[in-house]
Amino acid sequence: MTLYLKYRPQTIEQLDIAEVRRELKNIIGSGKIPHAFLFAGPRGSGKTSAARILAKAVNCEKPKKDGEPCNKCDQCISITKGRSLDIIEIDAASHRGVEDIRTLREAVKLSPAGAKKKVYIIDEAHMLTTEASNALLKTLEEPPEHAIFILATTAPEKLLDTIRSRCTILTFHKATVEEGVKALTRAVKGEDLKVEKGVLEEIARSVDGSFREAHKVLEQLSFGKKKIGVEDVRKLVALGEVQPAALLALLTKKDTRGALEEIDNVVAKGVNLRVYTSEIVGILRRGLLGRFGVETDLPAGKAGIETELGLDVEEIKSLIKLFLRASLELPIAVIPQLPLELVAIQWCEGGEEDSQSIRSPLNSSPAVGGTRSRGLRPASVGDSAPLDPLSNKRGHRSSTASSSSVEKAEELVAREQTSAPKIEGTLEDMWREVMRRTKEKNHSIEALLRATRPLGIEGNVLRIEVFYQFHKERIESDPYRKVIENVAVEVLGKPVRISCFLSPSPKRAADLVNIASEVEEDIVKAAEEIFGQVPKDLEN
Repeated sequence: MTLYLKYRPQTIEQLDIAEVRRELKNIIGSGKIPHAFLFAGPRGSGKTSAARILAKAVNCEKPKKDGEPCNKCDQCISITKGRSLDIIEIDAASHRGVEDIRTLREAVKLSPAGAKKKVYIIDEAHMLTTEASNALLKTLEEPPEHAIFILATTAPEKLLDTIRSRCTILTFHKATVEEGVKALTRAVKGEDLKVEKGVLEEIARSVDGSFREAHKVLEQLSFGKKKIGVEDVRKLVALGEVQPAALLALLTKKDTRGALEEIDNVVAKGVNLRVYTSEIVGILRRGLLGRFGVETDLPAGKAGIETELGLDVEEIKSLIKLFLRASLELPIAVIPQLPLELVAIQWCEGGEEDSQSIRSPLNSSPAVGGTRSRGLRPASVGDSAPLDPLSNKRGHRSSTASSSSVEKAEELVAREQTSAPKIEGTLEDMWREVMRRTKEKNHSIEALLRATRPLGIEGNVLRIEVFYQFHKERIESDPYRKVIENVAVEVLGKPVRISCFLSPSPKRAADLVNIASEVEEDIVKAAEEIFGQVPKDLEN
């Protein structure tokens, strides 16, 4: 059995997130158990463990005074071992259809086999189809007296508002370093592992707040090791003996050659560059927060790394933006280390003005002339050289060009600007306008664009982020690409081509461009246009 399952919490007191622990104690202590719960939070934060503990608490034959399950009675033991017939766990990712929920509705009418309450734990509840969600809603509105529903989800915003309104909501957050260490300590003691000081903190910081991932890392480190050291952790997360702060120290000194050599050294050691970049951003972030007196989660003995860099607030902000942009480019870089090398060169050689003018790639884009501009607008005649009607490129006017050809070029630019209205605002404003106009031409293409995010404009390339391979393939194929590029030309007033970047992980809908949801009929039409007519017998 894996460490995460072996040492998962078995009582409310063992839950590592204090807020959840307190809420559950209050609910169980009141004696009034709601019929529906919604456990919302990131992956690996303990939602399913808490759901099982709640199931034990309501069915325990000999509960303690504070409502804690005894973990000794037949009901507690059967639930702990996963043998209880009255605790039904459903994976909504694979049982998401309306027929699955209809089967559940019929089963829920039956009385418990031996427990006081039947508890239905629906994991990843947001994956249910609209029809299935509506079917579940009817059960939540008029639940049997003997049934309790616990919905667990990483994306509560995707659930129907009517479902959320009928649930008691408990919010789980990513584990802090302290909470992660507490959870790992149980496993270390239980397995009698020997670990150096700082190992558990290093693991907790490397797993992005996931209790499950933390236990997986500890388990992997424990194989064949008499004693686990900090360097063992760093090697496992692909940092090895590399110190990210070393590169920052060289950047602070504007040592271009030294910084490039350090990056080359990092690559030669086989370091995961994304993890390495994330570590650098983490150091800079802690340094930035430290300037405002915000405490960091660094273990004793490591504080001060950020303050020794000698960077002011604006410099730290600029470096963070540079490395964030590099992190986006790393997955698609032809030469793996090139984005980091460009950071070093731009920071050390670009000058203070350039480094301070860096903006987030989501809120800015280069103007036609190569400089950055807050508002997206078509280039004016005064901004750059006129458009060459033969090459479709902007360049310097030839001294031998006739006045008539110059006049024609200027006339062409003027006509282009007149036909394309100005779109003032952020990159997101421009993208909304592209989507709006695309919908007028083809709403199925616009449906694909809803799951995208603009990254920036580089020259005549409009870079957009997509979160699924299917979307990328569709958008890059004709006639989809041509429609989008033609609309982008109308909005921007200059020729552009689309370049899609596939995000390494699917994005939550709340992180995408905030576009109003369309009515269900429109979505069905878009799906039919993409996939063809949906047979009636397959709609549910």
